[in-house]
Amino acid sequence: MYNLASVVHTMNPIVFFDPLIAALKYLSVMIPLMVVAVVLVNLVTILGYIERFTYLARPVVRWGHLHPASGLSFITAFASPTAANTMLMELYQKGEISKKELFIASMANSFPAMIMHWRSMLPILIPLLGRVGTIYFLLLVLVGLIKTSIILTVGRFVLPPQFKKSFERQINPPKIKGALKKSLIKSLPMLKRILFITIPVTISVFYVIKFHLFDFLNKWLEPIMRFLPLPPQALSIVAAQFAGSLPAYTVASNFLVNHVLNGKQIILSLLIGTVLTSIASMRYLVPYYWGIFGPRLGTQLMLVSQTLRQTIITLVAVAVYYWPK
Repeated sequence: MYNLASVVHTMNPIVFFDPLIAALKYLSVMIPLMVVAVVLVNLVTILGYIERFTYLARPVVRWGHLHPASGLSFITAFASPTAANTMLMELYQKGEISKKELFIASMANSFPAMIMHWRSMLPILIPLLGRVGTIYFLLLVLVGLIKTSIILTVGRFVLPPQFKKSFERQINPPKIKGALKKSLIKSLPMLKRILFITIPVTISVFYVIKFHLFDFLNKWLEPIMRFLPLPPQALSIVAAQFAGSLPAYTVASNFLVNHVLNGKQIILSLLIGTVLTSIASMRYLVPYYWGIFGPRLGTQLMLVSQTLRQTIITLVAVAVYYWPK
């Protein structure tokens, strides 16, 4: 329920442009990664380097019956999941992989994508939660590994075997400058789609956040918390996750230092909180998936991927609950 004062405050010109500024900051990071990914996948194809770059991912490609170029995406996900998924969308639009393989290859990137998060998570988790924080991070890595393993196994059954493709290798391969120019030209259709879809969708979602739609949806989940197998104090950690990971880690650290909760209870609280507050993450997932895959494909992939991830996290939480102290 919104009062007149909150509406007037939102319509303040300075406040009104806050979501636009936030969206542009987000796009300033996201779009360059996507542009580089599109150009790169065309560049390595033109130069005939696909096989060289995908050598390390060969077991993944073989087991999941994936296109060899999907291995490049898997390797790239260790550095940038955004770039990796953009590569897959480029391959899909060029007709080199099917929609089914697009979904499987994208979700197979879960493990390297989770590994990549160590740079943002461990510098916060270790100072605040120490060994408990490290175990929590490793459990999330395990979730990514399980998800990737399941998806690759599904791919092995639903995708046809990929016979070894012989990529063109010109006797006189183009020089880097010429190959780069050619890759830029081939990338233009995809880059136009990125600009015309990603930018307005992202800005719209940030304005939706400003008008508290996600906060309204989050309240639907609050009654569930009273039925969780956690002590009352642990619910503060779950509730804090609706505001973000850092507030939850801070609350958890305070409980751990003061011996209010033990390590197992804190890990369990963080895992359950991750599942219950997953709807809040839509504020970032919607522009991410829609920007790369478009509204229709993006929504489908987001729902399938997140449902599988949250299911695995729930099962891991159950295992932690029954794990001996």
